[in-house]
Formats: sequence, C-alpha cells, structure tokens
Amino acid sequence: MFFLRRPSLLLLALLGPAAFAQNLPAAPDSPLPRLLAERRELTQQYAAASAQRHSLFGLSNKPSKKDLQDVVDALQGIVNKDEQIVAVLNQTTQRAQTTASTLQNTGRDDRNLTSQRLGELQNELQNQQERLRQAAEKQRGLAAELQEAQQGRTGRDIALAALAVACVGLFFWRRKR
Repeated sequence: MFFLRRPSLLLLALLGPAAFAQNLPAAPDSPLPRLLAERRELTQQYAAASAQRHSLFGLSNKPSKKDLQDVVDALQGIVNKDEQIVAVLNQTTQRAQTTASTLQNTGRDDRNLTSQRLGELQNELQNQQERLRQAAEKQRGLAAELQEAQQGRTGRDIALAALAVACVGLFFWRRKR
C-alpha cells in the first residue's frame, strides 16, 4: 500500500538499485553507491525474513507474529533507505539543474563577450579602412603637388635655356658688331 502512494519508490523497488546505479552517474563524493549497497543488504534481509516460518510448535507452515514483524521491519528499512536514495537523487537533480543554469549563463556571457569583441573588431576595421582612405587621399594630393612642381620646374628650365640662348646670341651679335 505504501508503494502505491509513492510511485517513485514503487519504481525503485521494482527495477532494483542496479538499474539506477547503471543509469545515473555518481559523483566521486556521492553517497548514492553506499545507499544502494545498504538497500541491497536490506532487500536480502527482507528475503530472509519473509522465508522464515516459525509457527507455534512448528506444526503449520504459516509465519509467526515475530516472522511477520521481521518482514515489516525489513520492509520499513527498505522504505526508509528508498527515501534517502530519493533525497540524494533530488539533490543530484538540483545540483545538475544549478550547473546547467550556470553553464547556460556562462554561455550567454560568452556570447555577449564574443559579440562585444566582434563589434570592437568591426569598429577597428572601419577605423583602419578610414585611415587607409585618408592616407590614399593624402598620397594623391602629394602626387599632384609633385607633378605641379615638376611642371613648374620644366617651365623654369625652358625659360632659363631660352635666356641662355638669347644671351649667347646677344654675345655673338655684339661681337660681330
């Protein structure tokens, strides 16, 4: 009757501790393996107690009141141990949920940090591109100034050459005279 009111205990009693021990990873400091071993011992005690048949004068095959009390005590021990196991499983579940929540928050923080860093890198890239554009404009301006200066120098050189030819011409003209 007690198992019907607590389906988790009924499931644990039906499947046995080995099924849960195989499916649940136990932390190194977890009391679960110890509790499952104790439950196994209690189950063996129950099996031994339910097999006892000490009737009055040993005439019938019915269990005595003491045999029935031993069975009840063994079952109560199993139920108590099952409650301890369920409490440990609930604590483990709580820790797992807390860890999952922490990991989720850490993942969210990592995404935010990555997004922020990506934004910073994009801004830095835009700044570099702007500096490159400005440097290219400055280079074009300097190239235009250089070309202007070279053209001015060429004009000056032509003017000097013309003056030199005029001077030489003037010199020969005066000498001929």
